[in-house]
Amino acid sequence: MTMTQSRRQFISQTSQLAIASAALPGFLNANNVVDTPKYEIGLSQYSLRAMFKDRSLDPLDYAKFTVDTFGIKAVDLWEGGLAGDKLDNKNYLEKLRTSCDDAGTRLFLLMTGALDANPDKAAASRNRLLPSIDRAAALGTEYLRVFLKAPGEDEAAGVQASVDALKPLADAAAKKDVMIVIEPGASKLSQRGAFLAKVCKQLNHPALRLMPDFGKQVNNVYDGTEAMMPYTVTISCKMHSFDDNGKQPHFDYNRLLKIIDQADYRGFLTIEWEGSKLQPVPGVLASKKLIEQAIANLAK
Repeated sequence: MTMTQSRRQFISQTSQLAIASAALPGFLNANNVVDTPKYEIGLSQYSLRAMFKDRSLDPLDYAKFTVDTFGIKAVDLWEGGLAGDKLDNKNYLEKLRTSCDDAGTRLFLLMTGALDANPDKAAASRNRLLPSIDRAAALGTEYLRVFLKAPGEDEAAGVQASVDALKPLADAAAKKDVMIVIEPGASKLSQRGAFLAKVCKQLNHPALRLMPDFGKQVNNVYDGTEAMMPYTVTISCKMHSFDDNGKQPHFDYNRLLKIIDQADYRGFLTIEWEGSKLQPVPGVLASKKLIEQAIANLAK
């Protein structure tokens, strides 16, 4: 089987599972399915941004550092954490990919910028993102994270503008066996999980899905996450700070994990440490502990 065939099958199967899970709760526990853990904790490169900024950690050492320091074997890359003059250097991208392979980690996602869905700006904005699809393909990642800047405040108009802007981008990604995943947060409309779910439902494209980010949703993070789950293929577990009990003061991880579990989601729970009161390493370790506790609490 070729790499292209393997990745194409992964994307197709992931899309089908994400949608089917809403209609067939519990189907992943069927007797003919291998009993593997539902969740794998991953690490976002953004969590260690301070270390890349002060050059105490090189991106080429990131995967090995993640395994050795945190025991995490799934990682994403962030374009902002890579050398700008090397983003389109095929040899450098191959070195990044090899460094992940050598460390025994799975490089599953590349994070890029925002698509402006304003009809007057969409084409130019989309063209700026096309190179990121090529980078994701070169790195061998299944997913390319994109923010969506939906225009205005009218929901119906915002959905239609977003669908029109996203379709050509998703078409281009599909040709490279990459799936676009939308993260909340780039505009007032797209901060709402229910809005993004409507966009995904209306577009109905196999190369477009969603990535909930608990820290980027306004109004009700719980309702927003629940609305996104039928179209979710990966999850960003945002962490800002911890109280004296090691909990997030802004949202309840036990409640969020119950929503995720009830949706029959299987996949990555990716740590994205964004706080400032802890240095990157202790921040990630505290984040990992909280996620592990929330997963364990599901069985209680």
